[in-house]
Amino acid sequence: MTTQLQSAREGKITEQMRSVSQGENLEAEFVQEEVSRGRLVIPANKFHIKTNLKPRGIGRVLSIKVNANIGTSSVSSSVENELEKMETAIEAGADAIMD
Repeated sequence: MTTQLQSAREGKITEQMRSVSQGENLEAEFVQEEVSRGRLVIPANKFHIKTNLKPRGIGRVLSIKVNANIGTSSVSSSVENELEKMETAIEAGADAIMD
């Protein structure tokens, strides 16, 4: 599997780079260049892309992103609580949810 960074450094513009460029009103070539220089990342797991992931970019030249972290711990959480937190984050407009 080729990463976004590898593709960018090969001069390729991926679908994810195009999606980020459209969402941020930037040229796709600019997004590709920023990714290749390591100044912009697109956390887009290829398995999640197949299940309705909307790629978002993270970097200085982009708009602010809201990330919600979820995950269970044997000490302080349950699956039900984390699912409720995820649903609340989605309703509040989180751009990314990570575990």
